[in-house]
Formats: sequence, C-alpha cells, structure tokens
Amino acid sequence: MVSRRILVVLGMFALCALAASPASSEQTKIAVGHPPAVDFLPVFVAKENGIFEKHNLDVTVTRIPIASNIPAAIVSGSLQIGMGTGPILLQTAEGGLDLVAIGGVSRFLKTNSIVSLVARPGVKIENAGDLRGKKVGVPGLNSMLHVLFQQWLVNNKVQLAQVTMIETPFPQMKDLLKGGTLDAAIAIEPFRSRIVGDGTGVKVADYATEIQSDILAAFWMAKADWVKANPQTVRAFREAYAEAIDWCLKNPAEAKSLEAKFLGAPSPVVPSYSTEVRPADLELFARIGKDLGLLRQPVDVTKLIAK
Repeated sequence: MVSRRILVVLGMFALCALAASPASSEQTKIAVGHPPAVDFLPVFVAKENGIFEKHNLDVTVTRIPIASNIPAAIVSGSLQIGMGTGPILLQTAEGGLDLVAIGGVSRFLKTNSIVSLVARPGVKIENAGDLRGKKVGVPGLNSMLHVLFQQWLVNNKVQLAQVTMIETPFPQMKDLLKGGTLDAAIAIEPFRSRIVGDGTGVKVADYATEIQSDILAAFWMAKADWVKANPQTVRAFREAYAEAIDWCLKNPAEAKSLEAKFLGAPSPVVPSYSTEVRPADLELFARIGKDLGLLRQPVDVTKLIAK
C-alpha cells in the first residue's frame, strides 16, 4: 500500500514537471532570408534534409533578390535571421539599427573564383578603364559586390562618375546583357557560368580578389536584442548550418541535385564555405567605406560580432 502511494505521488510530480516545462521536441519558428546564390545552398539543404528540424527549428526560408532589402526585413520582424555583408552591417550600425553577425556563410578566395565582372560581346571591355561611359549591372546599390566594384574602379584610376551602375538582380542580368540594356554586370555563380557558357557574356576580371585574396563574402546577421534573448535558437541555427555545410561537402552529387532545384541549375564551382567571422573581415570594409565616403564615423567592428 505504501509503495503504491509513493508511485502515485511520483507520478503526480512527473505530470506537474511536464506541464511546467515545454516539450523537448517543441520547435522554434524562425524566418531566414537570403539572395539567390550558390553560397546559400546549405540553408536549403538544412531545410530539405530535415537538419533544421533535427535541431528543433521550424525554419521558413525566404529568397530576397536584393540583399540591401534584408536589414529592413530583420528590423521589421519579417525575418529573424538574414544574409549580411560587411558594407550592409557597417552602414546599418552607423544608422543605429543594432544588427550583429552570428555566423559566416562563405569567402571569396583568389584560388576559388566565384564572382566576376562579365561583359557582353561586341563591347570592348578588357579592363577597368574600358568601363568609362558604360552601363554596369550591380546586385544592389551599396551592396558588398557593388562596394568592392567601386573600390576596384578607384584602385584602377577610374572615377566612379564615369561609370553608370544600375541595380540589377542576378537572375535578370543575362537577359539585360543579351538585350543590350547592360554593357557589363557583376555576376556570381551559378549566374556567371550561365552568362559565359552560352556566349551572352565574357569574363573580364575576378575583380573582388584583385582587391584582397581572401574576403568574407557573406554571413548571417540578426538583431542584437533578439540574439541576446534567444541564445539557444542562435546556437541551434549555427549547429544546423554547420552540419548542412558538412553534408554538402561530403555529398557533392546530391548537393548538385539540390542546387539545381534551389537555383535552377548547378554551379560548376563549390563555394568556399566558412562559418567564421573575424574583426579583420569587417575592418576591410570599414576602410573601404571610409575611402568611398560611405561611412561618416568610425565603427567599432568588435561589437558587431555576436559571441
């Protein structure tokens, strides 16, 4: 009789404990935004292969063609996590938006070119100087690729006012080159390969890595107060994303198949995936931002990287 009472009491305690704490399998809902580029394949893999679900995350993945629209989506709460770049993060910091980097996506390496300036045939563009008077498609004004392009022009003694830069989403670049609306464009994989592959354009320069041989291309960012309030969610996202990168590298054939589904066609180049974000990565863009007049005040980059 006594032992039965003990079992009843223990059972009541167990039920109370379950009622007082959420189930371990309960998933946290978050929305993640990214532009259409092969660098972000792991987020698609994590969604398709149940890796996010394994880490108790219910993730809505949203494609945002223009990267400069992502900060506003994060601040408004439409996204909890979004793709970021050095220029975007520094400019939003100067504007007081309080966003922080939470983990890397990929890097531009001289040994593994993934982005280039391409020009349409029939227009003589062989170097930076030939761009004077030309129209160039850039994927977002003041985006990272646009900022690096401007720095490349300056490094090559070309005045920015001599080149017309037109905001153009990656998927539209090929048609605009073919139709003559653009003379050249900044193309990333797999769009670069499509443009060059059928002769719509020719590669002129791997301009980004002419500035520096190793550049942080993209990372994930979120509101600082959200990161502070949701450390377990941030950790789960980092772990799931790292696992998805590992899966991509270990399963190249399957990754290519998902890449075709994700972007319409696989890229011949595997991005240089990297989850690391270092202060030096952001300091490069702080220097460029100052030189180009994009930043009015110094920014402490160490405060822009979440622990």
